[in-house]
Amino acid sequence: MSSHCLVILCLILCVQSSSCSEGSFVTTVRRTHEWQVSSSVENIKPQRDDHTSLPGTENAETTNLRSWSGQIALRHRRHLRNTHGVLNIIGWGTLLPVGAIVARSFRKFPLKCEEWYKLHVLCQTLGYIIGAVGWSFGMWLGNSSKQYSLRAHRILGIVIFTFATAQMLALYLQPKRENGCRRWWKIYHKILGYLLISMIVANIFQGIDHKDHAEKWKWIYVGILSVLSFSALLLEILRFVMPRIHR
Repeated sequence: MSSHCLVILCLILCVQSSSCSEGSFVTTVRRTHEWQVSSSVENIKPQRDDHTSLPGTENAETTNLRSWSGQIALRHRRHLRNTHGVLNIIGWGTLLPVGAIVARSFRKFPLKCEEWYKLHVLCQTLGYIIGAVGWSFGMWLGNSSKQYSLRAHRILGIVIFTFATAQMLALYLQPKRENGCRRWWKIYHKILGYLLISMIVANIFQGIDHKDHAEKWKWIYVGILSVLSFSALLLEILRFVMPRIHR
C-alpha cells in the first residue's frame, strides 16, 4: 500500500513539473516573440515615395504661379491708377480751367485775342477728351476691383462727366446772337462751368488721398493750381486797373 502511494505521488510531481516547465516555456517563447516583433517595428524606416511628393510640388508651383500673376496684375492696376490720375489732372484739372480763363480774359479785355473762341473750344475739347479717357479708366478700375471702388469719388466722377458732356453740347448747340435765349444760355454756361471746375478740383484731391505717394501728387497739383490761380488773379487785376489808367 505504501509503495503504491509513493508511485502515485511521483506521478503527480512529474505532471506538475512538466506543466510548470511547459508554462515557463510558453511564457519565454511569447516574450521572445514580442521582443522580436517590437525590435523589427523599431527598425522599420519610413521610405520616401516619390509619387506622394508630386502633389505637394504641384501645389507649390501653383502657389508661386498665382503669386507671380498676382504681382503682374497688381503692377498693371497700379499703372492704370497712375494713368487715370495723370489724364484727369491734365484734361479736367488743367485744360478746362485754362479754357475758362481764355473765355473770360481773352475775349475783349484785358488781353484781346481775335482767335479766343477757337482757343477756348480747343482747350475745352481736348480737356474733355483726355479727361473722359481718364474717367473711363477709373470706372473700369472701380468695376473690376472692390478695393478700388471709392464710392464718393466714383459718384462725383459720374456727375462731373455728365456736366462736362452738357458743357460740350452747349458749345456746339448754343443759340445764335439774334436769339433771345442766348442771354440765359450764357448765364447757364458760366454757372455750370464754374461749378464744374470746383467739383473737378475737389474730386482730384479726393482721388489723390487714396493714391501711393499722396503728398507728392498733392504738391504737384497744388503747383498747377497755384499757376492757374495766379494767372487768373493777375488778369483780373489788369481788368480792374487798366480802365482807370487809360482815363
